[in-house]
Amino acid sequence: MAVRPDDTPPPRSAGEQFGRMASRYRTSRTHAVAGRLVDLGALVAGRRYGTAVDVGTGPGFTAFAVAHLCDRVVATDVAGPMLAQLLELRDENSLRGVEPVLAAAGALPFADGSVDLVTCRTAAHHFADVPGWLAESHRVLAPDGVLAIADTIAPADPQTAAWMHGIERERDPSHVRNLPAAEWRAALEGAGVRIVNEAASEVSLQFPDWAERAGMEGDAMEALRGELLGAPGDAKGAFGIEPQRDGSIDFHWDVLALVATKA
Repeated sequence: MAVRPDDTPPPRSAGEQFGRMASRYRTSRTHAVAGRLVDLGALVAGRRYGTAVDVGTGPGFTAFAVAHLCDRVVATDVAGPMLAQLLELRDENSLRGVEPVLAAAGALPFADGSVDLVTCRTAAHHFADVPGWLAESHRVLAPDGVLAIADTIAPADPQTAAWMHGIERERDPSHVRNLPAAEWRAALEGAGVRIVNEAASEVSLQFPDWAERAGMEGDAMEALRGELLGAPGDAKGAFGIEPQRDGSIDFHWDVLALVATKA
């Protein structure tokens, strides 16, 4: 498996990758079914928000999950086809108060201090500049505004983390990097927000569904199967890699959710 250095730009942009696969993410059980991914709506409940911005919204699952807490939710993404899927889901389910906007994470089209809640679920590992996005989130947040993030994270062990990055990049050319938990905490502190809550969990994944969702097929798919089955012992243990009788492979990524307030 060829490992791309962490500072090498991905060969495919997130907008291109997720635009071509938008319909698969809309119907993905991993993303849509309650309990499969972190519910940021539950973590930020307990207060009312005026304007919320969901960054890297995809088909809008997190935007919809926080809508009942907000007067207005703006769902941003770099992939127009993803926002089209959001509109279809919104209209099919008679959901109101969520509006899509095409925008990059590092260039949010909002005035300073005009947003009460910023959310981002399972998207930040596609951001080329996480500190830049955090600075942009800090800029748009109002005093005492809330930033809620959930993402798959890398293990602390560098070799196991490198194996994970290699697998992710082989599956999805737009993948940039999963940060380890300690780096996430330091990044938020550096951005001028104060962590008030965090939750650790994991997301259960299954090959080939995980690979098919990213558009893999043929020889590339079989090569990835071989990488999973041939994972080094530390990776097999860290990610719970288990081949199944039907030929599928079960595994998981660790997930960290962080809720912070603007200092």
